[in-house]
Amino acid sequence: MKKILFLVLILPSVTAFAQTPAAPIQDAMWESLVGKWEGWSESPMGKSTDEVEFEWELQKQFFKTKVEVKNSDTAYKIVGYSTMDPKTGKITGHWFDTARIVYTSSETRNGNKVTIRIEGGPGPVERTYEKVGNDKLVGTFKATTADGKTVEGRSELTRKVKAAKK
Repeated sequence: MKKILFLVLILPSVTAFAQTPAAPIQDAMWESLVGKWEGWSESPMGKSTDEVEFEWELQKQFFKTKVEVKNSDTAYKIVGYSTMDPKTGKITGHWFDTARIVYTSSETRNGNKVTIRIEGGPGPVERTYEKVGNDKLVGTFKATTADGKTVEGRSELTRKVKAAKK
């Protein structure tokens, strides 16, 4: 009897705090990126082979970017979850890497160009990608190292697999 009374008292309070899910994000740029991409990055630190996977998560509330960078010495992974404020259109994200560093990001758009500014870790990184056609991204990046130096580089990605529509 006590269990039933507990359930009768607790269930209304739990459902009172439940929220209606937000509408799925409708974003043509993110939608056009969904799939697997491969390419390279080049900077004064050397050249790497890059694999990137873009996909929707949690009923299209977040856009996930998973990156794996390999060079002759190391493999580095980072994953980011970005979302768009439905009222303002502001895009923000959180990123997590294999060094167990947590980053925050903001994203701006200008036509077919996307600029992502990532804060945290040794210093800020700004990456700008331009979508060239349906299956190519060309990018530049600028990072500030822990000792305050600026490192610049470029990258290129080509789509390998376009995700099936869900």
